[in-house]
Amino acid sequence: MCDASLSLKDISVRLFKANAIKFGNFTTGSGALTPVYFDLRVIVSYPSLMNDVSILLGQLIQEIVKENECKTHLSSPGRNLICGVPITAIPITSLASVHIKIPMILKRKVAKSYGTRELIEGVWNKGDTCVLVDDVIMFGDSILDTVKDLVDAGIKCSQAVVICDREQGAVEKLARKGIQVYSLLTLTQILEYLKEDNYVSQESCDMVRGYLAANPVSDELTDQCNNGL
Repeated sequence: MCDASLSLKDISVRLFKANAIKFGNFTTGSGALTPVYFDLRVIVSYPSLMNDVSILLGQLIQEIVKENECKTHLSSPGRNLICGVPITAIPITSLASVHIKIPMILKRKVAKSYGTRELIEGVWNKGDTCVLVDDVIMFGDSILDTVKDLVDAGIKCSQAVVICDREQGAVEKLARKGIQVYSLLTLTQILEYLKEDNYVSQESCDMVRGYLAANPVSDELTDQCNNGL
């Protein structure tokens, strides 16, 4: 599955060209103003890009699973699962699951009122360990909500991977709650990559850095990442 030809810089540029990353003046789902906007939902329309991002995410997940197995001395293939935070992360999580051969489960936003009425779909058992996948982390509450539902069902879940960390303190916030978050990219990295090839100006970089410094996340804020931040 590993592909040494993939680079985070290349992924950053392709995300920018796909309009998954935008710079300007935007309003987030919480009503706050931001000079940078992530809408990673659009990558479903770019199969090659989505595939390559899923490969890199899969590599990161495999590293986490391997580290967990080294710590616990467990290697049973049925004990590891991955789950995409609904709904943006589900398509790319599906691809990652295929690449790394780790089973995926689906966590619904709301349990169905008919049929099985399950909140969590797929094959799993109590005591299984699950790594979450999300697109962008700004506040972190969508990850917290998903972890709670999985843990309530008897699934161990204390780790998540994201495509991008907006670096506003959500990773630290979740760490305080016992959830470790790993990111493929940070907003600062993306800025540097795009600036190197003149896709963004120094002025835009300075504006975003100033915004990050002035807008740290507090534990009381509500996560609006799935609304495109």
